[in-house]
Amino acid sequence: MTHWLGLDLLFVWLVKRFLFWMVRAQVQPESRDSLSINPDLPVCYVLKNESLADYLVMARECINLELPDPSKGLKVGNYQHKRASYFLTGKGWIWERREKALAQPHKLLSMIDELEQNPQLDVQLVPVSLFYGRAPARENSIFKILFSDTWRVPGLLRKLLIIMIQGRQTVVHFDEPVSLRSVLNEGLPKERAVRKLGRVFRTHFRRLREAVIGPDLSHRRTMVNALLRMPSVTAAIDAETRRSGKGSKKVDRRKAQATARAYANEIAADYSHSVIRIYYLVLTWLWNKLYNGVSVNGFDRLKKVATDNEVIYVPCHRSHIDYLLMSYLLFRYGMVPPHIAAGVNLNMPVVGPILRRGGAFFLRRSFKGNRLYTAVFNEYLNMTFDRGFSVEYFIEGGRSRTGRLLSPRPGMLSMTVRSFLRTRRRNFVFVPVHICYEKVLEGGTYLGELYGKEKKQESIFDIFRTLKKLRGTFGQVYVNFGEPIHLNDALSDANSQWRSFEYNDDKPPSWVSETVDNLGTEIITRINNAAVVTPINLLSIALLSTQKQAMDERALAKHLDFYLSFLRQVPYTDLVVVPDVSGADIIAYCERMDILSRHKHPLGDVISLSDDKALLMSYYRNNIIHLFALVSLVSCLVLNNRRIKRETLIKQIRQLYVFFQSELFIHWHEKDIPDVVERSLALLVKHGYLIANESEVWAPDSRAKEFMHLSILASTTKQSLERFFIAVEILVKSGSGKLQRMQLENACTMLAQRMSLLHEFSGPEFSDKALFRNFIQALVKNDVLNVNEEGNLTFGEALLRSHEDAHSLLSEDTRQSIQQIAEMDLEKEFKEEENTK
Repeated sequence: MTHWLGLDLLFVWLVKRFLFWMVRAQVQPESRDSLSINPDLPVCYVLKNESLADYLVMARECINLELPDPSKGLKVGNYQHKRASYFLTGKGWIWERREKALAQPHKLLSMIDELEQNPQLDVQLVPVSLFYGRAPARENSIFKILFSDTWRVPGLLRKLLIIMIQGRQTVVHFDEPVSLRSVLNEGLPKERAVRKLGRVFRTHFRRLREAVIGPDLSHRRTMVNALLRMPSVTAAIDAETRRSGKGSKKVDRRKAQATARAYANEIAADYSHSVIRIYYLVLTWLWNKLYNGVSVNGFDRLKKVATDNEVIYVPCHRSHIDYLLMSYLLFRYGMVPPHIAAGVNLNMPVVGPILRRGGAFFLRRSFKGNRLYTAVFNEYLNMTFDRGFSVEYFIEGGRSRTGRLLSPRPGMLSMTVRSFLRTRRRNFVFVPVHICYEKVLEGGTYLGELYGKEKKQESIFDIFRTLKKLRGTFGQVYVNFGEPIHLNDALSDANSQWRSFEYNDDKPPSWVSETVDNLGTEIITRINNAAVVTPINLLSIALLSTQKQAMDERALAKHLDFYLSFLRQVPYTDLVVVPDVSGADIIAYCERMDILSRHKHPLGDVISLSDDKALLMSYYRNNIIHLFALVSLVSCLVLNNRRIKRETLIKQIRQLYVFFQSELFIHWHEKDIPDVVERSLALLVKHGYLIANESEVWAPDSRAKEFMHLSILASTTKQSLERFFIAVEILVKSGSGKLQRMQLENACTMLAQRMSLLHEFSGPEFSDKALFRNFIQALVKNDVLNVNEEGNLTFGEALLRSHEDAHSLLSEDTRQSIQQIAEMDLEKEFKEEENTK
């Protein structure tokens, strides 16, 4: 400040003229009578940041409020200063600056010296705060939000822009004076008295700023230094400095600390109220421009657990804009947006800083073996939880390209559980969230990747490619908050004595890993439990179950009415959101959304999907296929047997259910199967799709319309059953103990691809290797397959019985197609593999 005031008077006069023209201040309090200032004692005004602009604006308002003018100087005994002001931090640079505490301690020390020599003297220290512009949460102009007051200390250029843009909405806040004499009377040495005053004023300024612009939520400014002092991080730094030997050089400690700091800065969020407010304004426009708004369900379930628990949001991952959606909704409903785990691939120029200021923290896809990075990331996560911030991450690890939920990735979940076990802080609650887009922006990209197109690295140009799609309507966005999972309860289910364990991160109990796996599966299952059903989902599942993706309009409307009736009368869960429409309404809506094609015909219009749209619609079918899996399986078994005993039907479904459950994350337990099957049968009989007596069930005449509807229902899970038979057929053909897991996965994938080329329509997801991998894991988990010492898969009677039961599940044509392709291609494939070896 002294440097600025040492310039000639012309410069100061010009600055005053500019400020007094740009700034219109509201003063609090409005009258000096509201302040307990003694006119007979000297006054020194205390400001947080050294700023010529703040000083000059404050001085003008002091005159207007008839308070002592700071420009008249300060006289305390023999000590004099030409400005009656004191600053806690130093000057800024061009754009931003770091805070430097107690920029002028000499001034305060000089006043204390005078008071010690003259017991009758005192100085009134009056804290003054200046705010340029309204709080970001109450501002509607994006430009003003960008240049509103924040917790960052602005540099010279940013301060100038803030004053130019926000100067007419300035608030100058004078507070009650602090007696310097009262602090000295506590008997503290003067250096400690200065430090105490600094703490008192910093606390005052922080609390006032929190009240005006909201709390300081920035991780970067407040956490990085603390993070580097944590014992686990310092231990990792020490280990890094000791690292030496073949292929590695000993690392200097300063270099290891710099590496740890670089990791922390790469990871840490930099939360900004201004950016969150901009998110809200831009996304409000986006949802109403691109989509028909956002529909929210189950928010009450979140509110019940949000107050007294550490909330971890675990939504499904459909689109890149998922990162913004949760923050937008929570801000809209008056809750603090979460800190969001994002892949480091999104930490690109422009986009990365925006996401970071919106609460994103970045992690590498893999950091196994990097002890220093692991320690920094774990401690960052611990500190985030310690400070009470909610966290959001996508447990699937990446966006689903097929519309199905992906198998849970244990990484972030494991770190969360271990963090809780280390500290035993207040309970963690996982809130599953189902996100549903009637049309997902990346649909075309997903199709390309499923067809083998190489996945592109994200870049800044992806933003512009997405903006090109802001034409037409993409329907509506739905968000449904699922049933929360309390971590305490999950740990108690795994081990009732977990509270008595002394947790050691280097040697965690053996049950922790299994608990994490089970918890991940439960989260994915509960996301499915909160599914939102849209008209597009229902149309997709109906038309894609026909041979040519086409149906008579009246028959289609009737079939859609059955779906709606099934969802209401045999509800999957109470959380599933079912649209309040009819089958005819669904057709009309999808026609407006340009989903379907209508072919006029004298005998009745035909509704169909073009080939390109049919491929994309498989994504939306897969969003809800789990809701209809059991009724489809019932239909399939009755259709292929034509007549079947109820007990046989239930027995066969029980045998198959475990594999459907692993692929589709269905929530029913095996004991629930008989009841669900019986309720499904009752509804099918009511609609005429089945005929039944007390002991048997049979299909209607093949010439009846009801037979067609039964066939469509049976086709819903046809691809899952075909994948089941492909894997079993390959195992039986190869023999027990002949194949390893990877060989079986590859063989299944190739056979499925071959079938797609030679036979009826099926999307690229039919040959998705991940689906076969999950199925094989389920076979191993349920002891249908075993792994011998050589790593080969062995099997016994259970698998052979499944092979024999295939006639009950698939038509003869389908079975023969799979058998012929398996016979022809497997011999060639395994011979080539042997030759390669």
